[in-house]
Amino acid sequence: MSFFRLIRSINLLLLALTMGGVWVSQTKNAIPVIEFILFVVFTLLVAGAGNAINDYFDVRSDRINKPEKIVLEKTIKRRWAIIIHWVFNALALVLSLYLSWRFKSWFYVFIHFFTTYLLWTYSVNLKRRLFWSNLSIALLVGITPIIALKPIYDLGIQPNNLWPVLLFSVFAFLLNFSREIIKDIQDMKGDSLRNVRSLPIVYGSNKARWIATGISLLIVPIYLIGSLLDAFPTRTTFTIFFTGSVCLGASILLFQLFHVREKHIARVLKLSLFFGAIALYFL
Repeated sequence: MSFFRLIRSINLLLLALTMGGVWVSQTKNAIPVIEFILFVVFTLLVAGAGNAINDYFDVRSDRINKPEKIVLEKTIKRRWAIIIHWVFNALALVLSLYLSWRFKSWFYVFIHFFTTYLLWTYSVNLKRRLFWSNLSIALLVGITPIIALKPIYDLGIQPNNLWPVLLFSVFAFLLNFSREIIKDIQDMKGDSLRNVRSLPIVYGSNKARWIATGISLLIVPIYLIGSLLDAFPTRTTFTIFFTGSVCLGASILLFQLFHVREKHIARVLKLSLFFGAIALYFL
């Protein structure tokens, strides 16, 4: 159980669910081919490695921010985070080399080194930089649906309906950007020990909450524009889940007005992403 908490298994499940939704929505096949499955595994390995190394560098602040949830030095020795990081990335490199050979494209090796470097830099350096730490993670999550299209194209499959996938990618970026700011508010006390320059530390928690609220609310006009341009299918199940995703993301405004605790806001934003990912299966 501690191992799964270290690699953030729930977040990895959301990544897999999103990529599976892209496959089903664009190919109309329920079961992915082996190359796409390997690409999903590759993505989960890189993300899991990034989560492990982030916990390694966050041990000091986590003792203050979330002592009841801390894993390293409590149930798992700290050096195991380094071992997991290197083993996961080594396996991911092998998969990226195979996929690059299989599709005759260096894209997969490039994306491996790019994401690995960015996640390492995030843990070591970017977390101390205002704005950039939130942007980097939101960017990686946001481009996941788009990157998942690459092996589909390489397999010679013509995608069916790209607009919902592209719009969900924007939603994922905005909602994660907002969620990262909310998480920074939760972590203010411990982050101050590491000289982290997060938005709530620099501008205060209330301003940071309003910034997070504004970013999250951007999904509403994007959704309305997409609806006016007929970018979404008219299937009832898709509409329910996708609209539910937007409503949950926009509900952060009510949470801000009624001063709901940050941990509840973060959970609702993640639930919004789950709804959006599920909607892709009903395109």
